[in-house]
Amino acid sequence: MFTLSGNPVTLVGLLVLFGWCLLWTVRDLLASFGLLGADRPAQGAWAITVSQCCHVVMSLVMLTMVARSWWTPFSDALTEPALIAIFGAATLWMAAMAVWRVSWLAVGHTLMFGAMVWHLSAMASMSSMAGSMSSSHSSMGSMGGHDMSGQMGGQMSGLTLVTGIGLPLMAALLILGISGLVRVITARAPHPGTASCCHVAPTSRATARFSGLTDAAMGFGMFWMSAGLMAPLLPFMAHLHP
Repeated sequence: MFTLSGNPVTLVGLLVLFGWCLLWTVRDLLASFGLLGADRPAQGAWAITVSQCCHVVMSLVMLTMVARSWWTPFSDALTEPALIAIFGAATLWMAAMAVWRVSWLAVGHTLMFGAMVWHLSAMASMSSMAGSMSSSHSSMGSMGGHDMSGQMGGQMSGLTLVTGIGLPLMAALLILGISGLVRVITARAPHPGTASCCHVAPTSRATARFSGLTDAAMGFGMFWMSAGLMAPLLPFMAHLHP
């Protein structure tokens, strides 16, 4: 979560990226119903609609997470465990779509939703560890400076484990972002001639570019937002939120 005074570049950049994602995923959701002048997909229309609902929810939650003033009331209304459960279900759905209609993009979207589950879980874990460390410091004071190094070491090991799990998911987000940029440049559908149920298939060069731009924005945006979570393992990433 960021503020305009503390992280102006990050705040504005992520708002632009996730704002675009929300606009295009809503557009694709309407297209999955055959609206906006688009034909309803001939195969797996219901599955594509469910997938697009997942993408809309993802974009909306990511946008809400950008500003601290938005996220605080949102997370009070819908707690992190509930969000983890929702995105866990969405990850399983995308995995099922990847098995049903095999495509590299379906696998990428599965990893993207998995990264969201990791992000939320890491936030919850780090908040819990921070509270525990604060409690430990209070205990040290009340006990006259009793050595708590063992407990502190265990907490740091936990942080390292959290960030270690995130490494392959962060790599997947970068790959998704790069592949999206390639589609923006080439104006090619991600898997021409292959029906997919993880998203609405582009029907023109323009929609192929916009679809690629959305994946690029989501991939790079999630990587950027999650950079701070990797700082315990990769300290330089703490400086990516100007």
